[in-house]
Amino acid sequence: MKSKKNPYNTKATNPIEEFTSVKPSEIHGLGLFAKKFIPKSTMLWHARPQDVLIITKDQFLTLDTSYKSSSIKDYIHYLLTYSYYDRELDAIIFCLDNSRFINHSFNANSGISEDESSFIAVAQNDIQPGEEITEDYSKYTVCTWLLKYKQYFDPSCW
Repeated sequence: MKSKKNPYNTKATNPIEEFTSVKPSEIHGLGLFAKKFIPKSTMLWHARPQDVLIITKDQFLTLDTSYKSSSIKDYIHYLLTYSYYDRELDAIIFCLDNSRFINHSFNANSGISEDESSFIAVAQNDIQPGEEITEDYSKYTVCTWLLKYKQYFDPSCW
């Protein structure tokens, strides 16, 4: 089996702390906004182990097939609202840091680099102070074991 590169940021801080803050969004609820100018190609998020919770397929399917009280239904809703699917890990990545407030736009200014880990987001163009950080959710990998929850991952479902 091929050895996987450690996707985590090993530094004490995540660049998201330096570059961004959470504010009310005109797109949806809360959003992530640039605190200062972010030049194109700047790494603005690199998750440390404490920034994400990795939920495996088996863990999620156990939860999904168990009895769902209203609290568990709410938990699944928030879990899927603030997560993305990572194909290499075949797992849901639940964002614990402020990256969970990155909203969708088909004209996104942030996203993963083609040659980087999905634990890294870079500016796709220059981002001005006060500008909302967005990603194009339609570019995220579709997860076959989450198809019944498609509305959480497909912008065309909103």
